[in-house]
Amino acid sequence: MVERHYPARLTTLITCIALGLSACGSPEPKAAVTQSASSSAELEAQLRKQAKAMQRTILEGAAAGGATGAGLGFTLGGGDKDSTKSGFKIGLGAGVAAGSYVAFIQRKYFRKERRLEAIKSDLDKNAAEMQTTINVMRGVLAVQQAELADLKLRASAGQASEDDLAAELTEANANLAEMQKAIDGATKRQSEFGEARRLTLVKGGTSEIDPDLAALSEQIAAMKAIATDLSVEL
Repeated sequence: MVERHYPARLTTLITCIALGLSACGSPEPKAAVTQSASSSAELEAQLRKQAKAMQRTILEGAAAGGATGAGLGFTLGGGDKDSTKSGFKIGLGAGVAAGSYVAFIQRKYFRKERRLEAIKSDLDKNAAEMQTTINVMRGVLAVQQAELADLKLRASAGQASEDDLAAELTEANANLAEMQKAIDGATKRQSEFGEARRLTLVKGGTSEIDPDLAALSEQIAAMKAIATDLSVEL
């Protein structure tokens, strides 16, 4: 993290962005970034956290989370805790053995209706996580743009050195790399859901998850647009 000495206006901007990220993206409360980020350092830490989270595949999330397996155990066991724990183990084992999200869903659910429910639930969770990532990316972009603009202005006035600008550009490139990691993870998830679509097809070749897949494509496009905007600054 580059040591910064912010003018009052830039400090105010960073604080407003950090505290108001939910207004930058979807109005859905569940997608809003928490208001604990009060500095650019914290925003960048959030970006790294989201990029790492997005690297986890849908299969990993479904299996390791245990929600699907635990739900199965709860149903079959009448609701006792031991059965729920057994369900978790079944879910985790099925995920490891399956090798793919499609195979995991096929092993876990026999009925098409239950498969659809599970996939739609995972799509909803993914959409929320992606929207949080988008909000964080927008916040980092806005702060980075403000910092670079301010630093370039001060450099032209002789108030900042070329080394200061180079350090800021290095940091911006690091943020861009984290954004790309998030985009790569989102694209892999899109592929997983695309493969799972065949489990939900109805007559005519359509699926109830088609609108969700379209929304997922739009979210990925938004992420790419943010990364492109940052790359323009470099």
